[in-house]
Amino acid sequence: MSGAHTVRRRGESSRPRTSTGERKREQILDASVQVFGTGGASAVTHRAVAKVAHVPLGSTTYYFTDRNDLLLQTMAHARASEAIRLASIVDALDEVPTIDRSVEVLTEMFFDKTVADPLYDLALFEMFMEATRNVTVRDEAREWSRMIGSLVDRVLPPSDPGLPRDSVIQIVACLIDGLMLEAVSNGELTVADLAQRLRVVVGRLCLAR
Repeated sequence: MSGAHTVRRRGESSRPRTSTGERKREQILDASVQVFGTGGASAVTHRAVAKVAHVPLGSTTYYFTDRNDLLLQTMAHARASEAIRLASIVDALDEVPTIDRSVEVLTEMFFDKTVADPLYDLALFEMFMEATRNVTVRDEAREWSRMIGSLVDRVLPPSDPGLPRDSVIQIVACLIDGLMLEAVSNGELTVADLAQRLRVVVGRLCLAR
């Protein structure tokens, strides 16, 4: 339609998306996730990310209008990547899981990766910490929580009818977050340790099958 225009939401680049340009943008965002993990949100600057990405400083300022834009797009990038990975695991379920199967799948979704790549999970925690102080990225953090909740809901077996389902989902999701953070911070908990603790709670909240 003549004269029509598209309203661009914050976090969506107005730069032309070519294959080469998109690859460079992804390269920068991957580097930004790494900087999040190694130094926290305060370390995420155009200069620091450009150095890790091995690109000129002008490349980061080309794709990201300011630091908040870089933070927001980094979180959206990480969420999109995690959504694909997690959904591929959940989509493989072909029946309502038992408690044991649910814990097994949740372990594959979250704990296997935590132990194998703690720096990445640390970056995710830093992103959520940033949302406690920076309202610019808060909506993105909420979207992330909703995404995790919807996937946990699909994996959990039927829960105790005396408990609100959304409360059960949030309790399990928060427990997973806490266990992941504990594993990252102390470096001692094994995948088996994490799964065993998760099973205690899932077994109490869900119906045995």
